[in-house]
Amino acid sequence: MAILVQREFTVALADRPRFEELSRTGVWPSMLRYGSLMVGYGFWAFGGAGDVVITHSVYRDMDHWLGTRVGGALETDPRIREQASEFADAKSARPPLIAHSRARMLELDDHVIDLDAKPRTADDPLAVAPKNFGRGSVISELCYELTDSAHRQQFEQLSHEHIWPWLETQGARLIAFGRDPLGPAQQIVTLFAFSSLEEWYRLSRPTTELHPPQEATDAWNERHRLIASQSGRLLRVATDWGTPATL
Repeated sequence: MAILVQREFTVALADRPRFEELSRTGVWPSMLRYGSLMVGYGFWAFGGAGDVVITHSVYRDMDHWLGTRVGGALETDPRIREQASEFADAKSARPPLIAHSRARMLELDDHVIDLDAKPRTADDPLAVAPKNFGRGSVISELCYELTDSAHRQQFEQLSHEHIWPWLETQGARLIAFGRDPLGPAQQIVTLFAFSSLEEWYRLSRPTTELHPPQEATDAWNERHRLIASQSGRLLRVATDWGTPATL
């Protein structure tokens, strides 16, 4: 089961451009040598604390994540360390900018989306930097509390067969679908990328002006009946790191 680690860093406002530069030129390219992916970076525009910057990093499983930590199997592999050595200076310059950090983990459903994160050997091709709409785009994080954990499969089916495909025809991209293992069993978390704040607002709910197919509207309404409550946050993307996504 793939995992996504969402980490919030407290970084002074004046240091944020330097933090992003060191991440873009050192930390995130180095992660590709380990086979892990940074899929979303920015700050909370709505719904979250304004004094932090946030990264979202994906790993194949817990062993993969542990292997990238200091002293882990990937981090200590001499050939991989050699491949990542060009980024050492940028990586070491970033920690002094961080006052403190905190993290949460999401378990991702691999059959819903495959982000191709996996441990590398030194002879394997590099992982490809994930798609990104670039600076000014947004990532919507929604946390759903279902009326019953048994509804999870139905929620996924309605989303996967009708709602997400229509959103993707409009240019949006699913980044993650899963749950916080430290949260309640009936909880579901999704991350969806949109090219702009305006596009998120336009596509955030079905309306007659959007002309979605009837099956998408019906699925949206049926899925809504499975939800006891929901909350969300909007990440304003603050980097162009990644493979440019096209609409």
